[in-house]
Amino acid sequence: YLPTGPELTQSAQLYDITGDKMKLILDFPTTGEPHYAEAIPAELLTPKSTKIYKLEDNKHPYAALGEAKTKVERKGNQVHVYMTAIRS
Repeated sequence: YLPTGPELTQSAQLYDITGDKMKLILDFPTTGEPHYAEAIPAELLTPKSTKIYKLEDNKHPYAALGEAKTKVERKGNQVHVYMTAIRS
C-alpha cells in the first residue's frame, strides 16, 4: 500500500494534530465506496427537527436574512462576511 497523504479520499488515515507537526498514527486503504456516512434511526431526529421556519425567527446577530442583507465588513485584521447560500 502506497502512502498517499491526507487528501486522497481512498486512503483511511488517522492523524494526531496535538503537537507542532501532525503525526500519522494509522494508514490503510479503504475498500469499496470511500464516502462513508453515519446513520441513526429517523425517529431520534424527527422530534428535534424543524423543516420549515420563518426567516424573521432567526435572531442571530450575524445572520444575513436575504440577498439584500449580504455584505463584507473589515475591522482591523478581521473580515466578517454576511452571506446567503442556496442549495440545489
